[in-house]
Amino acid sequence: MGVVGILALAGLVLVPLVREYADFRRARGLGRRSAALTTLLVVPSVGIGIAVAVPLADWPYAQWGVTVGAALAVYSLAVRAVWGTVEPERVSASR
Repeated sequence: MGVVGILALAGLVLVPLVREYADFRRARGLGRRSAALTTLLVVPSVGIGIAVAVPLADWPYAQWGVTVGAALAVYSLAVRAVWGTVEPERVSASR
């Protein structure tokens, strides 16, 4: 994989994460640090996805698919857990 491939892959990963960060800031009203830390939940999510997919090492496409699917699922659950703790505080503060 050349430099162009690495840059393309980085763009495919970083562009959605930057959008996610911006959404956390704008729509959810989080501060910079909170939005960044919430966005960075993607790192342990990918680690969990990799760990779940290890038994599929003989089937690289299946391994990749399970890694991505598990990472998305774990990230989604983690972000929902964050909103479960953030939203009640915002509602209480507005009353």
